[in-house]
Amino acid sequence: MANFFIKGVKLMKFFDLITYLYRIPTYFLRKIRENIRTFLWKRNLVPNFIKNKEALLKLKDKHKGEPCILFGGGPSLNKMDLNKFSNYVTIGCNGFFYKFDDLSFVPTYYTVEDPRPAEDNKNQINSIENITRIIPYDLRKVINNKENTIYVNFRRSAVNYKSPNFPYYSHDFLNESFWGGTVMYFNIQLAEFLGCNPIYLVGVDLSYTIPESAKKIGATITSTEDDVNHFDPRYFGAGKRWGDPETSRMQKGFDAAMRQLNSVNVDLYNAGVDSKLENIPKVTIK
Repeated sequence: MANFFIKGVKLMKFFDLITYLYRIPTYFLRKIRENIRTFLWKRNLVPNFIKNKEALLKLKDKHKGEPCILFGGGPSLNKMDLNKFSNYVTIGCNGFFYKFDDLSFVPTYYTVEDPRPAEDNKNQINSIENITRIIPYDLRKVINNKENTIYVNFRRSAVNYKSPNFPYYSHDFLNESFWGGTVMYFNIQLAEFLGCNPIYLVGVDLSYTIPESAKKIGATITSTEDDVNHFDPRYFGAGKRWGDPETSRMQKGFDAAMRQLNSVNVDLYNAGVDSKLENIPKVTIK
């Protein structure tokens, strides 16, 4: 029995090694593609890039000086009355559409930047109406090009997360935005571009448990049962894929966002409950 267990562990490590050997060249190829796209994007050399930039430019400072709520997906959302945010600029992301039936309003904006939830939830995301969807350009084959969709130049491979320079941050969302370990980092850059101030985080619990039943290959986890880490068991429920939740990496992203926003006199607050997020001032919105 012990020998069987040891062989199983070795086999898992072998598959992890193969996964990482595949990810390294994939990362650099993606980085090259992103650099080329960014060069063309900034210089307005591709008609489809120009079209999306023109649509995005209309949102620049659209909500100047207005407070904005960025919804995470933590279980703490079930302890809050989210309808009190109906008059705020709001940004929902990933599986937040599971909350729609509980709300008296629809979020102002919706985002997804991780290919895994984008692909696994494409039917629900593609059915979203009456909400402006801000989507990375490299997900355009997954998230369809409706009138309510704007594709943006999102650079998920600009800097490796192990680099001391991670994460990059963009004050120029029109031309580029960067990955910072969580979709909320993308949303913070978007909120600044919209002119929002202050920016409130809600439902950013920063607390995760990986069930023993979950299947993990490399940095990708596939659930085999209900999700206990989010407000709805379907969020990353059975069959859904999600990234390894490295909370220290996420925290590094939030710390970087805080510094960058402070440099342009934009306030960032944690307005959630039961949150393990550190260093971001906590407030309560009545």
